[in-house]
Amino acid sequence: MCMNNSALKDIQQALNIIRAEIEKVDAETKMAALELIMNTSQRVVAMARKLTKPKVRTKTVAIPKTKIVRQQVAQPTKEKEPQNKPSIIKPMPPLPNQRIEL
Repeated sequence: MCMNNSALKDIQQALNIIRAEIEKVDAETKMAALELIMNTSQRVVAMARKLTKPKVRTKTVAIPKTKIVRQQVAQPTKEKEPQNKPSIIKPMPPLPNQRIEL
């Protein structure tokens, strides 16, 4: 850590002056001065945290959306047989008692 000693001495002198002035005033003014000091301290702490916080790079990545396409499947159609076409008759197998045994 690199500390600037002259800056710390300046801050200490300023705080000593504030203490000396606060002792001379009433309680209400003391509270207002303390609120100012607290607000300043909070800002200094926030700034110090921001300086010590590692920088994080964010990258926006485009995610392609998938689109579902429903395609209709062609239904096979039954072709009607022409009425003039003769139908083929297949012979029926013989009944069990009509079988010829060799």
